[in-house]
Amino acid sequence: MKVRGTGRGRRLGLTREKVVEAALAAIDRDGPDSFSLRRLAGELGVEVMSLYNHVPGKDALLDGVAETLLGGVDLSGSDAGTWQERARAYAAAFRAAALLHPKAFTLVLTRPTQSPAALESIRCALAGFPELGLPPQELVHVVRSFAGFTVGMIMRELGSAITVGAVEPDQVRRRVEEMVAVGDPLLSAAAPYLAVSDHRAEFEHGIELLIAGLAVRVGVPYDGGPRGERS
Repeated sequence: MKVRGTGRGRRLGLTREKVVEAALAAIDRDGPDSFSLRRLAGELGVEVMSLYNHVPGKDALLDGVAETLLGGVDLSGSDAGTWQERARAYAAAFRAAALLHPKAFTLVLTRPTQSPAALESIRCALAGFPELGLPPQELVHVVRSFAGFTVGMIMRELGSAITVGAVEPDQVRRRVEEMVAVGDPLLSAAAPYLAVSDHRAEFEHGIELLIAGLAVRVGVPYDGGPRGERS
């Protein structure tokens, strides 16, 4: 039996799209852990039950937010150029979208969905390697390898995984000193680089390793990476 609200939501012109947009704004502001239907209803000026006219429950609403975010990933650059350029563009598009919604985008990365936006994203990824002539099973392995790296690095950058990033010079110096104090030559040599984290550089470096490795595996030339200065 469907639970009906008080009718105030309908009088206010509340729709599923507006509820999802409001949820996205709230999660962008406070993060998913602080999100609740009761708090969202309060912000919208309706009773909690009014929300059930538009979404079955919290999980469905979070799925709606994830679908909206996924649909907003600009994949237009991932269908042009060589397969290597397409792979870079696809990964970069997800990172760019994540940085626009650093708190909410974790929903895209942690909530599997079969929404049209999700299936289109998968189709786009599968269509990125036609020159390689990969059989379906290997193509799925390749796509999942790129996806696994991309998701892991984005989660790390968004602060949802342990990170060694530091912004204060004193913090960097202390971390270097602590590692050097261990007395291991290899750790000491790497300490200045372990103490800081350039997320963009590490993301791009990892994608290049995957592209170069795939090129070697299928026996095609590696293009050497994107040209031009990186900031």
